[in-house]
Amino acid sequence: MAIEPTFTVDKNAQARIIAHAKSVIVKQQQFTELRTKMEVIDQAYARYKAAEASGDMNDGVDSVGSVSCGNVFEQDNITAPIVVSQVDSTVAYLADVFLSGSPIFPVVSSPRNKKAAEALETLIDDHAQLGGYIRQLLMMFKDGAKYNLSALEVDWSSIEQFSVLNDFTSDNMTSTKKATKYFNRLKRIDLYNTIWDYNVAPGDMAAEGDYAGYIEIISKTKLKRLTNKLSNEKKALNVTEAMESFKKIAPSGSAESTNYKQHPTISKYVSPNSRHAGVNWDVYLGLAPAQTGKKLANMYDGSYYEKFVLYARILPSDFGIKAPMENTPQIWKFTIINMSTVIEATRIISAFDYLPILMGQPLEDGLGYQTQSIAEGSIPFQEGASTLYNIRFAAARRAVSDRALYNPDLINPSDINSKAAAPKIPVRLKSLSNLGLEAAYRQIPFDMRGTETTINDAREMVGFSQELSGLNGPQRGQFQKGNKSVQEWNDTIGGSDNRLRLPALMYECQVFAPLKQIIALNIFQYGENATIISQKSGEEVTIDIAELRSVVLSFRIADGYTPKSKIASVEMLTNGMNMIMNSPMLQQAYGDKITQMFAHLMQLGGVRGLEEYSPKQPDAVAPPNLQAAALQLPGQPAPVVSEVSAPGMPATPLV
Repeated sequence: MAIEPTFTVDKNAQARIIAHAKSVIVKQQQFTELRTKMEVIDQAYARYKAAEASGDMNDGVDSVGSVSCGNVFEQDNITAPIVVSQVDSTVAYLADVFLSGSPIFPVVSSPRNKKAAEALETLIDDHAQLGGYIRQLLMMFKDGAKYNLSALEVDWSSIEQFSVLNDFTSDNMTSTKKATKYFNRLKRIDLYNTIWDYNVAPGDMAAEGDYAGYIEIISKTKLKRLTNKLSNEKKALNVTEAMESFKKIAPSGSAESTNYKQHPTISKYVSPNSRHAGVNWDVYLGLAPAQTGKKLANMYDGSYYEKFVLYARILPSDFGIKAPMENTPQIWKFTIINMSTVIEATRIISAFDYLPILMGQPLEDGLGYQTQSIAEGSIPFQEGASTLYNIRFAAARRAVSDRALYNPDLINPSDINSKAAAPKIPVRLKSLSNLGLEAAYRQIPFDMRGTETTINDAREMVGFSQELSGLNGPQRGQFQKGNKSVQEWNDTIGGSDNRLRLPALMYECQVFAPLKQIIALNIFQYGENATIISQKSGEEVTIDIAELRSVVLSFRIADGYTPKSKIASVEMLTNGMNMIMNSPMLQQAYGDKITQMFAHLMQLGGVRGLEEYSPKQPDAVAPPNLQAAALQLPGQPAPVVSEVSAPGMPATPLV
């Protein structure tokens, strides 16, 4: 779907756009406290401990060369898994609420618009499968649990799809067709490289913020795919200049560093900088260095581009952009390569005039970015429990290899501090003379008083962390001892997730409510007629955008926190159906509408294909006497029907 531009962005306007982009990046880089907080949380989540400075742990310890000996603490690197437990348990609860249904965004409507609602629901589900919504939302939930902050981009994007169809007119009996498919793309954004207006609360950023964006590192081929897509949509600017502006991305902090920020080190084996080490295409293509030109080597060997996507609320006249209503605040999307070349400048029309980057703060108390996340609140308990565990381990080692006094003139330090399980220590008999072995070595008795309860103290620390987050053993599927009956246990579990409902409700208000509206508006505004395969039934569904637009106000999109059953009052409908089936008066009053009620109730429950079981003549209404016979309840005498028969029926009494 090509969109003809109705605006002009000349070189002067592009220069102003780049200047504005640089200013917001500089402003974000001044907010260093949040980045430091995220690094500490990530290292605690990964249970990573940075290497201690040389000599800190070996003071007072004998050494042989560069190897220390006798240090009972050098193996104590156990970290209690409290942060990761609290974070993942919270993510699991949010995933169960929002992502366990199928589809994850069902559509509710009146019975009259049931077909259109099913078509819209199928289309949104197709977008969810194509865009991997569940994966992106899971990562967003994890960011929220770790940092108490998460960001999600909602973009009307396209993808090239190939289909191989039988073509009996061609020689090889097949033909390949390529088509462009548009869909709502959800993308979780890396907070280390996210730019946003932090002068407003995170939950209000999309509605009231002036800008939001993110920085990525892409390769030459990814940039070429992006420029091709923009060219097909007639949005591309300065393609040649962008392709020639390649650079080699240097590690963060060096003289050649870019605006992209590397993640902290959380592994002893893999460096975060290895991600952008470059690709040796000579080896990949099987070509010797002498067979490749210098230009090819420079363009592909380790060369990357820095892409900055910025959504800004601006006045086009301030930037010299010639556009309709240029003195009215509008949302624009700018894509800038290497902070020097603008390749896209497009106006965005979004539901509620929201920026297409939605930020969520699952624990919100009005204190903004100072509010502690679930992970941050658990760090002191993890550190305390880890210290207590390691004290117990150190005490156990000292119990078998305690402190002692020895004469180095009589016994070598390497022998006395040997790590062997059964060491044999030589002594100098001539030096001992008449002093005896007691003069060469004397053990200091070990006393572990005060450390006997360290393990129990560590368990208390774990309990405190559970009290802080509201997560306990039964919520993780663990058995808890007690003498409760089954009903008492069910009542207890029924109220155990009250604390976890708070972040779920926050996500519903901050992210999912505007997200559903933006998804629907994008479909109504940019969508095209199509025939897609339903992910649920496997059948073809025809999408008529004009029909969906005509009844747009009849649709309500549900999710895990506000499911169909809540929006459509399914429980009350079920109770009403039971009342009708037990009341002859209600049966006579509603008559043949009962079957339509049943079909609507099944549709709300997600059942498809009921039309196959409907009567051949759904509009034909039987005479009242036949309706009474059909609605006769079991155990009651059937009324006698006159011999006057309906068309097509035998003229005999029915009993």
